[in-house]
Amino acid sequence: MKIILFICRMVIAFTFIFSGFVKAVDPIGFALKIDEYLIAMHMDWLSVIALPSAIGIISCEFLLGFYLLIGFHIRKLTPLLLIMSSGFLILTFYTAVFDPVSDCGCFGDAVKLSNWDTFWKNIILMIPTATLFYFRKQLSDSGINNFRMMTTATLIAVYIVGLNIYCYNNLPIIDFRPYKIGTNIVSQMTIPEGAEQPQFETKFILEKDGEQKIFTVDDYPFDDSTWVFIDTETSILKDGYVPTLQNFAILNDNLEDITYKIVNQQGPLFLMISHNLDKTNKTSIKKLTEINNFAHQKEIPFYCLTSSDKQISDVFSKENDAWFDFMQCDETMLKTIVRSNPALLLLHDGTIAGKWHFKNIPDKEIVNNPLAYAVQELTHKNRTMIIWINIFILFIIATLFVKKTKK
Repeated sequence: MKIILFICRMVIAFTFIFSGFVKAVDPIGFALKIDEYLIAMHMDWLSVIALPSAIGIISCEFLLGFYLLIGFHIRKLTPLLLIMSSGFLILTFYTAVFDPVSDCGCFGDAVKLSNWDTFWKNIILMIPTATLFYFRKQLSDSGINNFRMMTTATLIAVYIVGLNIYCYNNLPIIDFRPYKIGTNIVSQMTIPEGAEQPQFETKFILEKDGEQKIFTVDDYPFDDSTWVFIDTETSILKDGYVPTLQNFAILNDNLEDITYKIVNQQGPLFLMISHNLDKTNKTSIKKLTEINNFAHQKEIPFYCLTSSDKQISDVFSKENDAWFDFMQCDETMLKTIVRSNPALLLLHDGTIAGKWHFKNIPDKEIVNNPLAYAVQELTHKNRTMIIWINIFILFIIATLFVKKTKK
C-alpha cells in the first residue's frame, strides 16, 4: 500500500508543480483567463481581482505540489488537495458542457487541451487524490529535520511568489506563446506546400412535388430538371493544416489590410503594442516617442498597433504629444503578442528579434543598430532565465538530497 500511496503522491505533486510553474512564468496570461471566465459568467465587475486571484491560485497550486513532493505535513494537506481538485473538476465540467472559454488555461500556454480533454484529465487525477485522502492516516511526513523542512518550505514559497512578481513586472522568462522571439511571422501565417487540406462535404436540399430531399455531389440528380434547388449545407469532414498565426492582421486608418506589407519589410521595423490606449502606462511614452522620431530620421518604419479607434488615438496623441502611425488590430491578438501595455517589438525581415516590457524600453540609440542591440538584450534575458532555473533546481536538490535525521 505504501508504494501505491507514494505513486499517487508523486503523480499529483509533479502535475501541480508543472501546472503552477508554467502559469507562474506568465501570471498576466492566467489573469486574462480568469477574466474570461468572469465575463462569461456575467461577473465582469470582479475583474479587478483577476490578477491577485491568479497569483494566489498559481502559488497555492505550486506549493501544494511541492509540499507533497517533499513530505511536508502531508496529512494536513490532503483535505486541501481534495477541495482544490474538486473545485477544478467542477469548473472544468462546466467549461466542457457550456464552453464559455476555448481553453481552461490549466497548463497556461505550455500545453493546450480541449475543454473535454481537461475535464477527463481532472477525472483521472481525482483517483490518486481520493486515494491519498481516504488513506491519509497511513501517510507520514518526511523524516527530514524539522528546521530544514521548514526552511525549504519557506524558501520555495518565496521563490514561487517572487517568480510571479518578477514575470508580472517583466516579460515571461519562458515564452510559450506563438509570438516568441525568433518567430518568423510570414512562415507562421502561411500554409506550407503539401500540407494537409481540410475536407468538406456539401449537401444540396432540393424539392420535387412538395417533398424535400437531401443530395450529395455523388447522387445529385443532374439529369432531372424537375427538382427545385432550396438550400445547401456544408460541413467539415476533416480539419486540415491551420497556420499558427492565422488571425494575425493589421489594418490602416482606411481599414485596408496592410499585414503583408509590414511583415515583408526588409531590415528593421518597430512596432509599439498597446491593446488599449486608455489603459496604457504613460511612463514609457516619452522613450517610445524618442525611438519613433529617431527611427523616422533613419527611415526605419515605426507603427503603433492598437485596438483603440481613431478618435481615441487622436486624443492620446494630443495628450502625450506622441504622433505615432496608428494601425488597427484585434485586442486579443495584441494581448497574446506581449503581456505589456505598452510594449515595443522589433521585427527584422519579418522575424521577431526583440520584445520589451514598458518598464524596460531601450533608449533611442537602439535605432543605430537595432539587431545587434536586440541580440544583446536576448542574451541578457537568457542569462536571467538560467539564473531562475538554477534557483529552482537548487530548491529541488535541497529537498531531495537534504540529510535525513532518525526519528
